[in-house]
Amino acid sequence: MKKIVHITNDLQRLGGVQRLLVDLMTLQKDDFQFEVILTRGENEYVDELKQLGISVYHKRDIGLRGVIKRMNAADLVHAHLFPSLYIALLTSTPTVITEHNPHYRRRDILFIKTLESLLFRKFKKTACISNGVQNALLRDLNWSSNKTEVICNGIDLSRFSLKRKELPLENKQFKIGMVGRLHPQKDIKTLIDCIKLLDSHCELHLAGDGELRSQLESYANEIGVSDKVYFYGQVNNIPEFLESLDLYVQSSNWEGFGLAAVEAMAAGLPCLATNVEGLNDIVSKEALFNVADVEKLLALITDIKGSGELYVKMSLASLQKAQYFSAENTALMYQRFYNGNMK
Repeated sequence: MKKIVHITNDLQRLGGVQRLLVDLMTLQKDDFQFEVILTRGENEYVDELKQLGISVYHKRDIGLRGVIKRMNAADLVHAHLFPSLYIALLTSTPTVITEHNPHYRRRDILFIKTLESLLFRKFKKTACISNGVQNALLRDLNWSSNKTEVICNGIDLSRFSLKRKELPLENKQFKIGMVGRLHPQKDIKTLIDCIKLLDSHCELHLAGDGELRSQLESYANEIGVSDKVYFYGQVNNIPEFLESLDLYVQSSNWEGFGLAAVEAMAAGLPCLATNVEGLNDIVSKEALFNVADVEKLLALITDIKGSGELYVKMSLASLQKAQYFSAENTALMYQRFYNGNMK
């Protein structure tokens, strides 16, 4: 059986990249032998990977030489995220990478962009998680399209209810939520601003942690909505969290692929999102708002909350959309991708 080594920064539960890797390895366990090398953080999928018989190695434990040795012993290396991508350049094994974002700040520096356009040619092929990511990569690194392939992320649909939801009764709390890091990328401030303008029955529930948590908590308190905004920190059971919501909003400034939005759709939630690449090809046009456009978001939420017919229509649309993004489809595409690039 061919061996594939995934090298990435960490295996945090709330990360879309990390969830993708675990789902892929679960679905491909009979086709390939896997190892995982972490270059920075922790493995929060210990139980799942142990059950699959997948070994996880930390760079801090085996050192750089140990990392290179393990990569060189594989039939294929699959690299994800910076700086793990750079470490993967050190192996003699054929290597593929996945681009997970349409924009990396390091590529705003001309020297770095030029360097990567040359160094990354060593990789056999690059998978891009959306058309937007592929377009950005080809533009930034001045590559030809035959170096890349679009493989959209997918989710394990069986983890979610796949049932339509009904609009809560008028006197019940209307729970709006989002899953993601509390990071500038996600623009949580816009959601908090919107909650202030909604009626007293509306609440905001946030699953995720990050460097902006204390700042956002202070802001919610400052504008008088701390009793309507709930910060959960890390949530291990995302399907259960989504099941508790009535509406999902992805307010990101940018996304490579809206995996969290797809999960919300699989939970039957009406879903709103910003009109950015990575989200606008997942969420219907009528459910999009411009980045930081509080007035448009407010209008969309008010319409949904005020119409049981519209609510059910959007719930059914979410369920239909989610079917396109199954982990099984993604795994099949990666299986072909791997087989075409091995030594």
